[in-house]
Amino acid sequence: MFDRPFEYLKRNKQIRPEIGIVEISDRYRNVDDLMKDASITITYLANGVTDHMIFNAEMRTKVEREEVIELELIRSYKNIHDDIVHLEYQPKINARTNEIVGFEALARMNSKKLGFVSPSEFIDIAEKKQLILPLGTAILEKACIFTRKLVSMGFKDIRVAVNVSGIQLLMDDFIDTVEDIIKRTGIETRNLELEITETILLENYAMINNVLEKLRAMGIEVSMDDFGTGFSSLASIGELNIDIVKIDRHFIMKIVKGTEKNLITNDIISMAHKLGLQVIAEGVETGIQREYLLRHGCEVMQGYYFSRPLTENKAIDVLRATAAQ
Repeated sequence: MFDRPFEYLKRNKQIRPEIGIVEISDRYRNVDDLMKDASITITYLANGVTDHMIFNAEMRTKVEREEVIELELIRSYKNIHDDIVHLEYQPKINARTNEIVGFEALARMNSKKLGFVSPSEFIDIAEKKQLILPLGTAILEKACIFTRKLVSMGFKDIRVAVNVSGIQLLMDDFIDTVEDIIKRTGIETRNLELEITETILLENYAMINNVLEKLRAMGIEVSMDDFGTGFSSLASIGELNIDIVKIDRHFIMKIVKGTEKNLITNDIISMAHKLGLQVIAEGVETGIQREYLLRHGCEVMQGYYFSRPLTENKAIDVLRATAAQ
């Protein structure tokens, strides 16, 4: 529509016009409603690929849904006891003994207006609306409160893993925030594990690795989730300040009867052990997968074969039951 962007005050800065087109109909009672839909349309313009877009009703529905989720996320992180965003806990099992050695805390959202909202949707909105920092802090605190409950019940060696984002790790006060939550909830650092994903290392590798070093010095174990699918290589993994690698479910799914000679999962386990790293297999769903992993030295596993993610009360019940065996 425009051949060239506009120059901005002759300072080599450019402005690319963006136009939202709305068809005027009887639906519009005033200019404000018309301008709102035009504004909604502009938000859908794709990073300079096009400079204009025509409004449709699906756009409004999506934006209104995002607004509801945004407001409920704000409500949730402002009140730590609010259950809109709550945690479920998937057990981590020592497959040799069937003992629960820890849990992974998984954030879930149950909107008052929309019902269940998938993690991928509400996390994406939290990042887009710059809510990921307070939300991540609230999730960490919820997990630590649960951990304190388990420790007070006598499970002093239990460890709960919490996912943290690259945005959190890059904040100057992240270490202070973690220390404050640990102090207020009364847990030991050995009861906490922080999970990162490979993708957050693509940028600011040195800065994030330095933060991980400080976390480990505090006694917090650090694990790399989804190992084998992204940034890390066999050469660089030894330089990362981590304690654990979690083999991505992509590799676990390939473990089926009669295919072992084509697998590299055993090589990943062996490499990690040679570097002094613990290995956790996630996404274990069959006995064949469990037996293969056990045979190749992976003792800690999680997945539907053992348990789906559990509510807090059910997680406690399962922990008590396995401890009593």
